[in-house]
Amino acid sequence: MRYTDLVGRIDTVERRMDSIELRWDASFAELSAQILQSNRETREAILATLRGEVAGEISTMRGEMAVEFSTMRADVDEKFSATRTEVAGEFSKVRAEMADGFSTMRGEMAGEFSKVRAETAAEFATVRAETAAEFAKFRTEMADGLSTMRTHFETALADGLGETRRYMKVLYEDILSRIALMAESRPSSS
Repeated sequence: MRYTDLVGRIDTVERRMDSIELRWDASFAELSAQILQSNRETREAILATLRGEVAGEISTMRGEMAVEFSTMRADVDEKFSATRTEVAGEFSKVRAEMADGFSTMRGEMAGEFSKVRAETAAEFATVRAETAAEFAKFRTEMADGLSTMRTHFETALADGLGETRRYMKVLYEDILSRIALMAESRPSSS
């Protein structure tokens, strides 16, 4: 196999790496936008989503890289067995470049994730403060409402008890008058 064919294959691998990197950047941008829009969700849900999507993207990238490397290794083994020494030198260069590229990408990703974590922490602090204020306001409103309701019920109960006492007195007097009438209408046995 010729040197130019090998260079062509390396160019193809580099283009595929660039394509993967662009897709990775687009996925990261989409993920960042989703994180910023979900400031009212709980921190655990955001982190779970972030971990799931990042793990999915990394898994996809690893799968694509594994397929590409597997294909390249098979082609090299089948077609370039006579020029292994030359190819080994070229692959060493490609590996070094890829290692540098991944090292750079890891550094950039670490910086971006640090920014996202800081932004998320700030958003959650704001949400916590707003939630605490709303709960304090709600507690005050509930306490006032319950106090008003208690006063209303106590007043209604007192009124109801007074009314009940009045009706009981009327019934008692009615029973006494009926008993007196019955006693008068009975013939005396003496």
